[in-house]
Amino acid sequence: MPLSGELDDLLEQLANQLDALTTEAPLAALKAVAALERITGRVGREATLAAEADEMFWEVIGKALGLTEKDARLRLTHCSLGR
Repeated sequence: MPLSGELDDLLEQLANQLDALTTEAPLAALKAVAALERITGRVGREATLAAEADEMFWEVIGKALGLTEKDARLRLTHCSLGR
C-alpha cells in the first residue's frame, strides 16, 4: 500500500533533517530519535489493533506492507508488544 505523496515527502524531509543533525548536533538527533520511537510505538500498537479488529487476512496485510505473511505476523507482533 503506497503512502500518500504528502506523507512520503514529510518522511523524506524528516530523514534529511535527522541526517544533518547527526553531525551538527548529535544529542538533538538522539532526542528526536527517542521522540520518534515513542510515536512509532504508539501508532504501531494502535494500527495493529485496528488491523486485527478489522479481521484482515495475513496475506492482505503482508502484501500491503511488502512482506510475506510470516513476516507480516512478526511485524504486527512486534508492534503490539511495543518493540
